[in-house]
Amino acid sequence: MMVAGFEEDEDELPMDYQYTWAQEDYSRRRRTLDTWSFVLTLRARLWLLDQAWSYPGGMTPEKKAERGRTLAVWIRETILQLGPTFIKLGQLFSTRSDLFPPEFTQELSKLQDRVPAFSADKAEAIVERELGAPVGVLFREFDRKPIAAASLGQVHRAMLHSGEQVVVKVQRPGLRQLFEIDLQNLEKVAEQLDKGDEATRDFKGIYQECAKILYEEIDYINEGRNADRFRRNFRNEGWVKVPRVYWQYSSPSVLTLEYMPGVKITNVAGIEAAGLDAPRIAQRATESYLIQILRHGFFHADPHPGNIAIDSAGSLIFYDFGMMGEIVPATRERLLDLYYGIVKKDTDAVVSQLVALGIIVPTSDLLSIKRSINFFIQNVNRQAQQQEAVSTIGEDLFAIALDQPFRFPAAFTFVLRAFATLEGIGKALDPGFKFVNDTRSQTGFVLEQLQQQAVDLGQAAAAMPMRVQRIESTMALLETGDLKLRVRVLEAERAARRAGVIQAATIQSIGAMGFLNVGVQLGLAGQSAAAGAALALSGVCAGFVVFGFRRVKRLDKFEKSIKTGSRA
Repeated sequence: MMVAGFEEDEDELPMDYQYTWAQEDYSRRRRTLDTWSFVLTLRARLWLLDQAWSYPGGMTPEKKAERGRTLAVWIRETILQLGPTFIKLGQLFSTRSDLFPPEFTQELSKLQDRVPAFSADKAEAIVERELGAPVGVLFREFDRKPIAAASLGQVHRAMLHSGEQVVVKVQRPGLRQLFEIDLQNLEKVAEQLDKGDEATRDFKGIYQECAKILYEEIDYINEGRNADRFRRNFRNEGWVKVPRVYWQYSSPSVLTLEYMPGVKITNVAGIEAAGLDAPRIAQRATESYLIQILRHGFFHADPHPGNIAIDSAGSLIFYDFGMMGEIVPATRERLLDLYYGIVKKDTDAVVSQLVALGIIVPTSDLLSIKRSINFFIQNVNRQAQQQEAVSTIGEDLFAIALDQPFRFPAAFTFVLRAFATLEGIGKALDPGFKFVNDTRSQTGFVLEQLQQQAVDLGQAAAAMPMRVQRIESTMALLETGDLKLRVRVLEAERAARRAGVIQAATIQSIGAMGFLNVGVQLGLAGQSAAAGAALALSGVCAGFVVFGFRRVKRLDKFEKSIKTGSRA
């Protein structure tokens, strides 16, 4: 049975006492140390992943894949130890197929599972502080045992004095303060990554995007508004239901919702036992998301099976509206143009729309980008013909995003993840389910857009004489010298960038050895505190050296791929 996005379980939930981040005396200094220790260790292990000498007996694809899976498990377990901020970031990054390989995103998606709970005394104290009255005054009954826990809070069942059954979401204590410490450290991490990633990723932008999502999600007032908006959007669809918000019992840290139980959407046995049509439910889940994205432009960005249930009448029940995506009309139109460009295999049109959407920087090396886009288009069309899984598109995004200046907004990756999740849900309900086939049945909106495309084509044809005149004017300016062209030598730019990286690594090497020498001398002199600081600086410099040589290797690999593509 599902309650507000969480699954009831008769077993006792694990408690958070064993985690250092749950202790009230957890210091900023300790938190900073733990954060940077995780980041630096991760960087080192990622570097070793590509080093052939680090594999006993030599590196093979099987050994590298196994080490990658082991590293992904370590990341997930360490994130759980680091607590709410990193758990939420891990969940967000599980949607970023453009940034991480499949084994990482698959492992991070497991962070959706149960998270340790905090004590009932803390929960009641938060409710009383936020709502301004004792729990016994607010509710006729309040179950001290939480029925579920998530990274940002936990859920208790309760009953109002009117007899209405509700669930109360209570935010973890000290969460905002913990966010502030963690996000300050992560901002510095993002700045360092941007300096060393050849601008192919906007890590500062990704950080700002994640920080915005995190702060919005810990504002339960915002979540309540999202739930109300989502319910209004589906007011004419009787087969989509959303729990009602009890605003008089809600605050930024407490959210009271209507108790709306249902069977978990992937519980096929429970659905069939209720006499419901599982394939029909799979179709409705897909239809609901097409309506959210194509009609409303406001969609549920975290549609894992724990957030969707089925009631006795076969209606979909959506829970947990802390993470929502929004696509404005202009962006929806560009996405449709992008879709038609992919269908027509028009690489230039696809690149043009990617630039308009801000995914590609227009001053980038468009020749190599077009080759990557052409590969992606051909692969997507092949997958559509063969009806392969939607999730494989994410792998292709990761492949083409390597060493390319693609910057995928969160909304797009959330859409992709939603479709991949829906395909998994559909296959659980109906082994013959194909997301592509199901979307083809929703033709009304597509036909409407095709009509608009025909109108746009007619307008473009009418404007053709003016375009020819502009071309002639431009040629005349070139001939008279009033217009000059500037040519970039991309090979020289890449060579200069490689030389700059090597120079920076050399300087860092000198710094590492210098600080190491100073640290040893101070240690011999008995000045342990100063020696520790010097050795720490030496370690940081050494880390930058390792990172610098990794960047050189990536640049050489990129240059080799460019030359190989040119010969092809």
